[in-house]
Amino acid sequence: MNRLVILVALTLAISDVAAQAPVGPAGSPIAVPPIRIGPPDVGSGAAIGRRVQEQEQAPQPALPRPSPAPVPLSNCNGGGCWDSEGNLYNSTGDGSRFVSPAGKLCQTNGKFIYCN
Repeated sequence: MNRLVILVALTLAISDVAAQAPVGPAGSPIAVPPIRIGPPDVGSGAAIGRRVQEQEQAPQPALPRPSPAPVPLSNCNGGGCWDSEGNLYNSTGDGSRFVSPAGKLCQTNGKFIYCN
């Protein structure tokens, strides 16, 4: 068992050494020229300046508007409900959904109406 472990360890050690240095046909290391890595070709200085300026002037996304506050209802009948400011919310026929004067879908919750 110990011989097997030693054989595996030697095989791995030899493969690691072989992977680190390229070897020629005679067994001697091959000279490999160094690789030069320079800055990426990003264009002229004027182009870079324009890109930076465009990034600085990019419009910020608009924040979502908060949901409007619920409006208290003053009176309801089969055709719709009136709010405390006198606006009529027309009934859609299912009892709890209405259409606001602005055309938005609204829903009642007790004595209040909420519109999306």
